[in-house]
Amino acid sequence: MRLARLRLLSQIVFLALFLSPPVAIFLKSDPFLALIDGVAARALAVGMLWSLVVLIPTFFLGRFFCGWICPLGTLNHLFSLGRHRLDSHHYRPWQRVKYYLLAIAVAAAVFGSSVGALLDPIALLTRSIKLAVLPVLHYAGLPILRPPHYAQGWFLGALFLAVLASNFLVTRFWCRALCPLGALLGLASRWSIIALRKPSEICGQCNLCLKDCQGGDEPAPGRVWRKAECHLCMNCVAGCPDASLHFGFSPQPATTLERPDLARRAALMSLAGGAAAVPLLRAGVATPARPIRPPGARAEPAFLSRCIRCGECMKVCPNNALHPAIAEAGAEGFWTPVVIPRAGYCEPSCILCGQVCPTEAIRRFTAEEKGWVTGRRDAPIRIGMAFVDRGRCLPWAMETECIVCEEWCPTSPKAITLSTHTVRQPLVNPNLCVGCGACEYACPIKDRPAIYVTSATTFLLAKADGWSRSGATRTFEASNLWEYLDGGADKYINAGVLRVASTPYRYQNRIEAVVDVYTLRSTEAARGLFESESGAGSHPVAIGDAARIYRASLTFREGPRFVRITAYAEGADLIALARTLARRE
Repeated sequence: MRLARLRLLSQIVFLALFLSPPVAIFLKSDPFLALIDGVAARALAVGMLWSLVVLIPTFFLGRFFCGWICPLGTLNHLFSLGRHRLDSHHYRPWQRVKYYLLAIAVAAAVFGSSVGALLDPIALLTRSIKLAVLPVLHYAGLPILRPPHYAQGWFLGALFLAVLASNFLVTRFWCRALCPLGALLGLASRWSIIALRKPSEICGQCNLCLKDCQGGDEPAPGRVWRKAECHLCMNCVAGCPDASLHFGFSPQPATTLERPDLARRAALMSLAGGAAAVPLLRAGVATPARPIRPPGARAEPAFLSRCIRCGECMKVCPNNALHPAIAEAGAEGFWTPVVIPRAGYCEPSCILCGQVCPTEAIRRFTAEEKGWVTGRRDAPIRIGMAFVDRGRCLPWAMETECIVCEEWCPTSPKAITLSTHTVRQPLVNPNLCVGCGACEYACPIKDRPAIYVTSATTFLLAKADGWSRSGATRTFEASNLWEYLDGGADKYINAGVLRVASTPYRYQNRIEAVVDVYTLRSTEAARGLFESESGAGSHPVAIGDAARIYRASLTFREGPRFVRITAYAEGADLIALARTLARRE
């Protein structure tokens, strides 16, 4: 009984820690999220190494995380107390489902999608608490600092309630049947040195050991104990009136089943289903434009491979500008963060989203690098472009004075200026607009605003200061790449280059340069090509996914693209041109 109380105290302490501000440590210590991030992005975010703190002890102790630490498991436990008959705690074949969901998530990650993170318990609880529960508490009259509201907040809340309500039917139903993290830890516990000892000769066959069993792992004598399902809650030991049950160290008794009892055909079908899900999700994209992502977000393919849909960036956004996507990013981007300017705009001085992202889907950046407050004109971080709908704009359509968008524009100098006509009309300078959305947020036109922000043409109109095209773009396929790279084409073809676009540029009408954009078959191929280039005499810069600048050249990679800018003299602002080209449609 004393051990059970200690476990309950541990659960409550960790739940309290989860509800405190540093929730990211739970996300970073989640082995399932680390697995998805590492496989999908082909590189593990440094912070996710905390997952080893959970994973390594699991190899020796079993699923202690589920029984002693997991905050969602704690809530499920609390909602399950004293609500079930003894026979409801026996193992059921549907408990295998979580392993098949794990297989689907990992297979999807192999093909570059982190969509499986939707089912992670820590991300689910973070998303539910931050985007549904806290807004409800605010509107119920509790002292929340600001009145947040999120798209799909009601839906997220309903799903969370369904997870908790399922405990009234089956003890810890989510943990037993659906949790992919529990499945991963169950697989890792196969090598644990702890085993349940069940001497049947002193057992009174009362079955009280089943009364509070959290995992449905069959602790009763006479049955096979399923190690992968055990949460190490110790309730069976505490509930045994004969003191016949105890946990000990190896060797494992003959009554122990060390690995999950899975159907091979179902496991293979799950892997195939996960692999097939990725092209199906991507083929179903109905929106022609890329959604507006937070500042610092990686290129769309890399972003979708790293975002775990935890909602942390949305919660810290001071202006409530970030919301979970519904259809804006297609099926694969469901619940990833998007900027909805009509609900809120990106604060010029804010860098919080990059600070809290656990997987670096949104990279860390500084206010100076963002450049919205410092008035940096060479290469600020841009997330979109504003356009005026002249058919709805009061000055343009009705000759009625309105200068709200110009007043709200935060850039310096302002990206929105007013014409000198009798009725001043707003004009957007694409070289200065960063897509913050303040103009759309403040537009007084109800329903559909008269000025709106989109990322569909980000950088198509914007030009880097001092740079201009000096000729037409030439395109080469892998089959004729030798015409452009005579004697050097094999290296790029072997690296996976599909096509090359070469465009001449001129800086301040005095320095000639050429931009070569290599499109490769995958992000991994682009990474390999970038890393194969010599870094001697260069230093890194924050452009795309990775970049190096030399004395008169610059290379960077972003998603499946590798870009090389070569100037024929020193003195050209290569960084400004590179940042203008980055994330270009």
